[in-house]
Amino acid sequence: MIALTSPLLWYTARASGIVSLLLLTAVMALGVMTATRVGGRPMPRFAVAEVHRRIALMTMIFLVLHILTTVLDTYVHIGLLAALIPFTSAYKTVWVAFGSVAFDLLLAVTIASLLKQRISHAAWRAIHWLSYVSFPIAIIHVLMIGTDTRFPWMLLLVAGCVGTLFLAIAWRLWAHPRPDGALTAVPRRKGRPGTTATASTQHAPRGRKIASSGQTRKPR
Repeated sequence: MIALTSPLLWYTARASGIVSLLLLTAVMALGVMTATRVGGRPMPRFAVAEVHRRIALMTMIFLVLHILTTVLDTYVHIGLLAALIPFTSAYKTVWVAFGSVAFDLLLAVTIASLLKQRISHAAWRAIHWLSYVSFPIAIIHVLMIGTDTRFPWMLLLVAGCVGTLFLAIAWRLWAHPRPDGALTAVPRRKGRPGTTATASTQHAPRGRKIASSGQTRKPR
């Protein structure tokens, strides 16, 4: 019982919860940027999507660590059932339930992502939108039950997380993505509307055939 009430569990639970919040913020922001097809030479679009997936996995790992250390710490009794099923905790029932709901939503998103090749895109997209619901629920959970919120640095950290997501959403609204997810965030080269100039047409020597138009320019 001494090990189950050691300060190590308590500090691990607090630290893993804070790290989970930071990672979740990064996942949300990258998810918004991925939706606008953000990417370029410094970081290709597929790399942005890959980083998004890897950070999402890390988020779930730290969330599981946060839950396990909270359950194992007997200083405050929160059973495993209460951590997974909302409104079954005797300790701060409502605020623990917010954490349970946030985890359950993220778990559903993770499972849907793993089964992406086996389910329809519409179903995957609908489930994926649950992550946007989980973020404000997680913020409420942190503010109402987190013991570190009595410190100004923790409040600033939470405010920074919320501000980061708002900036990402503002970027998405400013980029005006098309309904089909086409890129508008990255500027296009000058040319005909709806087209992108290619290297072959920009640097075609005089007197040679231009593939895009099928015409031949005569040398002057």
